[in-house]
Amino acid sequence: MAFSIYQPFRIRPELGFKGVLIHFHPDFFCIHKHQDEVACNGVLFNNAYETPVVALDQDSLGALLSIVGSLKNEMQDPALAQYELLVSYLKIFLIKASRIRLMGRQKETETAQEPFILKTLKDAIEEHFRSKHSPGEYARHLNITTKALNRLSKTFFNRTLTGLIAERIMIEAKRELYLTSKSVKVIAYELGFKDEFYFSRWFKNNAAVSPQTYRDSVGYARAMRS
Repeated sequence: MAFSIYQPFRIRPELGFKGVLIHFHPDFFCIHKHQDEVACNGVLFNNAYETPVVALDQDSLGALLSIVGSLKNEMQDPALAQYELLVSYLKIFLIKASRIRLMGRQKETETAQEPFILKTLKDAIEEHFRSKHSPGEYARHLNITTKALNRLSKTFFNRTLTGLIAERIMIEAKRELYLTSKSVKVIAYELGFKDEFYFSRWFKNNAAVSPQTYRDSVGYARAMRS
């Protein structure tokens, strides 16, 4: 599972579970710092249309656990250039995980029964998410009832249509906050929010922190200092 920073989640195991948590900031590491080396943007992270879960066969699991083992060993035995080596291992892990995800996505595409209208919906959201924020606007755009479109979204994307639109806006809002020096007011306006304070409340409801707090933690000004 590849979770974004501040993304709420809940695991409900029936018979217990065990796993490994690699804790880092995906927005900063994958998108700003190492976007040219690590191809996980839109694959493991920042994809509003897929669940953040990657299915692993035994070979893939073994390959990823081997990298995790290297990370653990390096953390337990500090030595020269430890940070650089840890970053290298993390890059390798993310590249490998992205390859596994892409191979799985290709297989899913070959057997998918996703209705064509959902491809049209994704195209419409990509084109209009800055100006159209409500499910009804997309339903009218696609000439389908809001109820029917929402049902399709929940079936194939595992998200309500409202959640899908909000997630796409959030991806762009985060990108603007951590890659530009634009004011929150300007970002809000460019994303179709006429009120900066409403945008701030909306952002906090979806990310659990305010836009300014998010920017202060990983954003443009911090990146320029590092």
